Amino acid sequence: MKPRLPSGEEIAASVARARQREREENARREAAKGRFRAGLLLLAAVAVVALLADMRHLARHFERPAGKPAAIPGDAADVAAGLNGPRYVDPSGRFSFVPPRHWVRVAKPPNEFYDVVFQGPYDMDMCVQVIATNGPTFAGLIESLRRVERNLSADTHMDFTYVGPYRAVKRSVQLFRNRVLLLDFLTGDLAHHVQFSAPPDLYDQYEPVFLRLMQTYEPGQIMAAPAAPAPPAPAP
Repeated sequence: MKPRLPSGEEIAASVARARQREREENARREAAKGRFRAGLLLLAAVAVVALLADMRHLARHFERPAGKPAAIPGDAADVAAGLNGPRYVDPSGRFSFVPPRHWVRVAKPPNEFYDVVFQGPYDMDMCVQVIATNGPTFAGLIESLRRVERNLSADTHMDFTYVGPYRAVKRSVQLFRNRVLLLDFLTGDLAHHVQFSAPPDLYDQYEPVFLRLMQTYEPGQIMAAPAAPAPPAPAP
């Protein structure tokens, strides 16, 4: 029995299918090339953004002259010379202090962790948080801070200093691009947490100035609750 030869219509249909598969394969290759080009463009854009960020950081670094830097508002010399300036008083009366001169108090969102934040040059800042407590001891404060260190597997170089007559726990830690000075102390029923943030290459210059500034810090007290109104006199 002779095998049946494909008809002209079948041959044409087979050729058409082959051409369709070739067109689809070419389309897939072009789409893959397009995705590859888009990926390269995205990586290039990310690299440019990172480069610009590094250039801004580098520019800020070179703004700090080598040797003896030129005085600018809010630098260490300016802060040290302004310790007799006007005081910032907490609206609730829990603390007051002389803020770093020429630093700017920033607007605080409703859920902000701190009670007040001041920002200075070189991406520096000062943050204060004061909360009411049930009268913990200084030993209890130390233990709670050490517990935080253990939970975070961090070493904050715990030491001690004084804020006025109050003994304070002094710590420092490197966070991201800045080094942070942390001070924690107790006054009666108030727990005070103060932190200063400065670039690592400026930290040693600013830490003694920050500690001097803290000698202007004065704790307040928990606001007394208003007296309850007297009951109305009985009707005659």
